[in-house]
Amino acid sequence: MAGGVTAPDELQISVYDDRQPLWKDRRVPEAGALTPESATHLGTVLIQPGAAQGALRVHVRALAASARVADGTLSIPAGSRGTFPLQLAADVPADADGDGVPDAIDDCPGVANGNQGGCPGTMDGGDGGGDDGGGTDDAADARDASDAGDAAPGDGGGGMDALDCDASGACNRANGSPCTDSAQCRFSFCVDGVCCANACTGPCRSCNQPNNDGVCQPYAQGTNPAGECTGGMTCNGAGACGPAPGGPKANGELCGAGTECMSTFCVDGVCCNNSCTGACRTCETGSCANVTRKPDPPECYGTMTCNAAAKCVLN
Repeated sequence: MAGGVTAPDELQISVYDDRQPLWKDRRVPEAGALTPESATHLGTVLIQPGAAQGALRVHVRALAASARVADGTLSIPAGSRGTFPLQLAADVPADADGDGVPDAIDDCPGVANGNQGGCPGTMDGGDGGGDDGGGTDDAADARDASDAGDAAPGDGGGGMDALDCDASGACNRANGSPCTDSAQCRFSFCVDGVCCANACTGPCRSCNQPNNDGVCQPYAQGTNPAGECTGGMTCNGAGACGPAPGGPKANGELCGAGTECMSTFCVDGVCCNNSCTGACRTCETGSCANVTRKPDPPECYGTMTCNAAAKCVLN
């Protein structure tokens, strides 16, 4: 958990694949109060999704005395198995369409679709089938939120119509899927050969680290694997060159919540110089700037794009 978060006594976990919810607000533990492993690590939950389609998208809400205290989201690439870290933060995640699915993992952030399965009216009329969500309770007493482990998604098939995909299904790929161009990706970012949750620009970070394809992550402190740091400096473990942060993070360093930042603003996954709200605005470098001549997910993408004047308009 991020610093300053009230210790929760229960979690509510939702897990979605490309068709449907596999878990919806499932309580962990099933009864009684949560027993965290430590002050910063709540524990591990086992997710066994069965015949899931595509990537798994996970939303964890932490509650104390029935009141929300923190949230966290995670995308797990299709076919992945292992343990995946998930950090909970006090900031309320953005949910532009108010459907209860945070924009960071919502497959249609501009239209309310709480059961997911793509933007309404764009599915290709396939069988729409799927299992009942599987999900064993081997970890009924599992104490979760920092890790979601042992996910075993299925075939990642399915298709979208011409509004979202070409005939070969080469677009609308989930985070973590291989790509060569941002137009192939659901959220319009192709970084390091995979569809990424954000632009992941700057030194000492990548979107294809082991078991974290599709999630922008910093390189380990003291390393310099891409040779981006010069003058004898190495990566600081927070997505920048230089010494490790001794306190709040500087603008441009990776973050999960505003409480981590000197500026108090965490935008587009980095500490930002201001709140940088609204469509066609980005803080991918640490300074808020206009987005022009391309999409700006989740506020302006799909049938919309940012024009030369940084206005969100129809394509």
